Amino acid sequence: MSGLEIPGLAIGGVSFFFQAFAGCIQGYELIADACRLEKTYQNLLIKFKIEEHRLFDWARSIGLDYTDETLVLNHMSKNLIMGILEQQQKLLFSFGRLDKKYAKLASPLLVERHEPFVFDAERQLENGNQAQAGSNAIRFPQTDDLLQKVRKFTEQLKTAPRRLKWASLDKEKAEGLVADLVHFNDKLHEALDKAQRDSLREEQIRTQYQIVLLNRTVENLVQIVQSHRITAPSPYPALLDRADSEYGMVTGRPIARDPHTQPLAALAQFAAVNLQSESSNGIRDVTASFAERIDLNHSADEIQNIQIELADIRTSDNLEDVDEADRTEGTYRDRSVWIEWKVAEPSPGHLNGASGIVHERIKTLAALLKEMNKIVQFRAPECLGYFYDDEQGRYGFVFAKPDFVPADESPTTLRSLLDTDMPPLTDRITLMRLLCETVERLHAVDWLHKGLRSSNILFFQSQTPTGTTTNYADPYISGFEYSRPAMRDDMTQRPSDDPAADIYRHPSTQSGNHSFRKSFDLYSLGVVLLEIAYWQPIDHVLGIPDIHRAKPKETHGARTMLLIDTRFRKYVTGHLGLAVQSVIWSCLQGPEGFGLEGDCDEKDAWVGAKLQWAFGERVVKRLAHMRGL
Repeated sequence: MSGLEIPGLAIGGVSFFFQAFAGCIQGYELIADACRLEKTYQNLLIKFKIEEHRLFDWARSIGLDYTDETLVLNHMSKNLIMGILEQQQKLLFSFGRLDKKYAKLASPLLVERHEPFVFDAERQLENGNQAQAGSNAIRFPQTDDLLQKVRKFTEQLKTAPRRLKWASLDKEKAEGLVADLVHFNDKLHEALDKAQRDSLREEQIRTQYQIVLLNRTVENLVQIVQSHRITAPSPYPALLDRADSEYGMVTGRPIARDPHTQPLAALAQFAAVNLQSESSNGIRDVTASFAERIDLNHSADEIQNIQIELADIRTSDNLEDVDEADRTEGTYRDRSVWIEWKVAEPSPGHLNGASGIVHERIKTLAALLKEMNKIVQFRAPECLGYFYDDEQGRYGFVFAKPDFVPADESPTTLRSLLDTDMPPLTDRITLMRLLCETVERLHAVDWLHKGLRSSNILFFQSQTPTGTTTNYADPYISGFEYSRPAMRDDMTQRPSDDPAADIYRHPSTQSGNHSFRKSFDLYSLGVVLLEIAYWQPIDHVLGIPDIHRAKPKETHGARTMLLIDTRFRKYVTGHLGLAVQSVIWSCLQGPEGFGLEGDCDEKDAWVGAKLQWAFGERVVKRLAHMRGL
């Protein structure tokens, strides 16, 4: 059934599951409406809305609708789920007003107001619409048409509840209510089968990305983090389970307060650090008091003290003989490391070296790179800090090798592996999915990579009795020397002319006339995915005989050729299937490939959230559904 109509369907014909769900949503909104009137309850309000959206995600995952025709539930779990929904509904409508026997409390926490309660999109902080554009209210993503169906159903009920207000404030009891709601939502998740739980977890992570993107102010992000102080966390995995990566446990301490259970808080923490460092003071604005406000478990000094003494670096070659285009092997305080270089761009008045502004940007970038894996896992190598090579006028970012890697083993790039035998389709699809998930996560915290290409995707090979093996399920993304926060155009630097790198760049970035956008990262990602599909470097795919001597018109015209010449699509469709072809060409097309206008303003919070959601649906989710290959 589509649309919002209930043709020929009486109230009694509506699914009991939907009725119970609608009652829960109405209960959430009644109490959330009362919380909006109390400044001291703003964190409670946020937590109520987060749990409400968890319930919406759950309802979508089982195909909930007016009737049970589309419902996907194990027959054995239906009674259990109905019981949980009914208990949650009763709790929401009795809290602060009725005792356990549903008699009115002598001293209620909540009392009715005179006006009836009605659903209101603005009061629900629903989707960052224009009415809220100048508001500091926390924004939440759209809930498709499911909320509209709840509204329509409740409007047809004979009795409408009245709005509530707090008669007395009891934070402990209110927080206890939130803890109970978390528990009920957890139980609803546990009642699903494994495939549904996995799908729901991905759906909820995507919702969390939306929440962070829609709240691009430090204060809003701080509120989101602090709202997670209210309850014990839910037992769901973090954004990237450390067990998924041999490279994960690098510091021996937890990420955020409890990253395995609070992915939204972890995302909001990193996004807040990112935003706070966008000022002219850079990372210095991440002070001790700020770190405390967002519950970081490491100090501001640890974040800011990231410059390494050049004398502490030992390399196998003399630094003056090292080419900036290469990764340089070395050691730092007995740790095996490699160095990635960035040439300092001279500025007026600083023709022989880096200006203070450039240095501040480098310091901020190094600090954020170091923070990446402390708060949220981005499949980035561990950054130990940076140093400045004054004689050569360049910066070096120092990255640690994993403990399991021999000191003399260098990271292997995807570009070099493309010259070896093609791995099985399962490995290639897994690699595509992991790279897309990582870019999705970077963009969720408004971080642009700006250098995605196969030479910046690394693997650490292992030796077996049969030879060297590559674990394609454990890639790392490097090459962050040009990366920056999405909102900082002033940090944009034109990458040096290099046809081998330009071939991955969107043509608009090669001209230098456009500020960088997330869709340009997605284009570069699409090129890498195409390489993985062919298992050939992109210049070979396009038939460019010598990429290092390629003319600008060849690299600039690569996108047009990929979009117009049908043989590339036909190859991917024939060898990997229509789903993979759709994934790759959505990325290559840009905003149009995700249902947006080509000239849309990607800096707009609502547009950015739509692009993020569409990328998750059309790219990441499709690849995730192919895991069983």
